[in-house]
Amino acid sequence: MSESVLLNPDAHRQNKQGKGLALLLVDPQPESRALLKAAVRSVEMVQNVRETSNAKNILPILSDQKIDIILIEQNWDDVDVFEEVKRIKADSRYAGLRFILMSSHLDMESRRKGIEAGILGYLSKPFDINNLERAIKDSMGKVSTNHKETLNKVRRIEFFSEFSDLELVRLLKICHTRKFSIQELIFSEGENGDRLYVLIMGQVEIVKKRPDGEYQQLVVLNPGDVFGEMAIVDQEPRSADARALSNAMIIELNAQIINNINDILALKLFRKIAILVTKRLRTYTTQRVSQS
Repeated sequence: MSESVLLNPDAHRQNKQGKGLALLLVDPQPESRALLKAAVRSVEMVQNVRETSNAKNILPILSDQKIDIILIEQNWDDVDVFEEVKRIKADSRYAGLRFILMSSHLDMESRRKGIEAGILGYLSKPFDINNLERAIKDSMGKVSTNHKETLNKVRRIEFFSEFSDLELVRLLKICHTRKFSIQELIFSEGENGDRLYVLIMGQVEIVKKRPDGEYQQLVVLNPGDVFGEMAIVDQEPRSADARALSNAMIIELNAQIINNINDILALKLFRKIAILVTKRLRTYTTQRVSQS
């Protein structure tokens, strides 16, 4: 069973201009599909949505209608979702198709298999509208799949100095290495914070909007710098914007991924984060004392 719903009367015109997204919801549970369909109605970038309860209907639907992003449930009785995604993306007609993996049990192994299959977006159930929007944006991102190239750059980054090559390779397999174009927004003020970033290549600026509407540059970040780390600690909304000043490569460490690691790799990550936060607090304290 599949159904197409137009969420905006100007959808066809906007899709032609590349401003609207067509989504396909693939989930065996009707209640889950109903919740998703209701949620996407409030996502501005989505213009229409189609749904199916059977993963085997994906290819027939793709041949009938242009789809930009597929949101697919991980758990099926008769389908290996990761192999199904690989099979679809192996078809040159659908190589650019984006996927979001949905599950109530998104663990590290699910993300590792998902990244290997080419899945860029992840949505944990139950979800809220902010997580849905973030998953959609993640699925549309540009990701480096050349782990050898990335590993050579990462070895020179101080944040990863205590990690062995095997640990770095493992980390790269469960985290996204994203590429951003000049002036592309990485995150915005007020956005829910659930990940930290390690700048591998290029420059990033942190800016804050002033009351007069102009933006004030707070700091320029260079390769090796870490930002957004407080999100791992308190998961509070972002206090400023981060934007690429040049073409940039950034490793993205999701809080959920870190929390699901239960070995020495997690201990090293938490130690690095603790050291980083302590240094930032010490610097802030010193500045406040010198200004008083």
